[in-house]
Amino acid sequence: MFTDYKSPLGYVADGKKIDTYGVDHSGFSTKDEIEYQMARQKRENSLIKGYNNQGITKDYPQYGTNFWGKADNNYGFGNSNIADNIKNKQNQDISSALYPNQIGNDAASYKLAQNNQANTVSDANGQTLTKYQKLIDKHYNDIYKNEGNPDYVYLDPKYIRTIGRGTNINNPNAFNQVNYKIKNTNDFASEKEKQDCYDKFEDWIKNNKRHSKDKHNFKANYFEDFCNLYIDPNEAKRLHNEHVVKDIPVIKNIIKNYDELSYEKQLAILDMVYNLGATEFKNQFTKFIEAANANSEEGMLKEYHRKGISEDRNKWTADLLKK
Repeated sequence: MFTDYKSPLGYVADGKKIDTYGVDHSGFSTKDEIEYQMARQKRENSLIKGYNNQGITKDYPQYGTNFWGKADNNYGFGNSNIADNIKNKQNQDISSALYPNQIGNDAASYKLAQNNQANTVSDANGQTLTKYQKLIDKHYNDIYKNEGNPDYVYLDPKYIRTIGRGTNINNPNAFNQVNYKIKNTNDFASEKEKQDCYDKFEDWIKNNKRHSKDKHNFKANYFEDFCNLYIDPNEAKRLHNEHVVKDIPVIKNIIKNYDELSYEKQLAILDMVYNLGATEFKNQFTKFIEAANANSEEGMLKEYHRKGISEDRNKWTADLLKK
C-alpha cells in the first residue's frame, strides 16, 4: 500500500523497504503502516502550511532523511514497535502553555536546503553540508557588525521580540523553541521560566504600544536585564543558521537566477530577506527583484535602500552589490 505515490515534499514508498524519508518499512504490520502514514501526513501538512504562509504554494523543497528532523535515527522510526515510536515522536513535539496544541518539531526546516541532492554533499557520518554553507557563515560573521549579538531577549523598534543576530521570536512557538539558559546558574530554562519571560514582554508591550504601527526608541540593551534568560554562542549560531537555511529556498523562489549572481550579490540579497522577511521583501522591493532577475547591477543599486536600518548597513549592502 501507499506505493507509486509522491507527496508534495518528495515522499516516495515505491514498494521498497526504505522510503525516501529513511524509514525501514520491512517490519511494519498493516496497522503500523497506516499509523506511520498518518503521522507523516500530519508532519507534511504542518511544513506545507509554513511554506504557504511564506508565499510558496508549489515547487516545495524536497525532503530526504531529514524530514523527521534527525537524519541519524529518524526519531526512532524503524522496523519494530512503530506505534510506540510515533507516540514518542509526538511527545517530542512542542506542547506548552505558550503553544498548547501539538505541532511538528520544525528542526527539519533547519536543514531544508540540504535535501536537494543537487545542492548537497554527504559526509561519512551521513551529515549533509549545503553548498551555501560558506555564504551562511559569512553572513553570520558580517551581521555581527550590523546587528551586534545580544544574548538576551529584546524588542526591536516595531515591538517584535528578538534575540541574537536579529532572530525574530515574536510568536509563542518561535519563542518557546529557543534553548534559553538562566543567568547566574547556566541551567536550561523551564517551560514556566520561558512563559514568565514571554508574559513579561507581553505586559510591557500592552502598557507602551499605542497603536499597531507604533515604534519605540529604546535600544536593545534597555532590555538586557528585563528577564533572566539568555542564549549561549552555540544557540546563537543555531538560530541564525536555522533562519537563513529557511530563507534561501524562499529567495530562490523569488529570484530565479539567484545561483547565477555573484557571491557578494547573493550575500546582499540574503541579508535583505533576513532583515525584512520574505513577505515584505517581495511586496516592497518588486523593482529590485526585477533587476536581480535581470542581473542588472545598476537596477539593484537604484532599489536596494532599506528604511529603518542604519546607513552603515545600507552602505555595506551597496558595496556588495557592486561586486
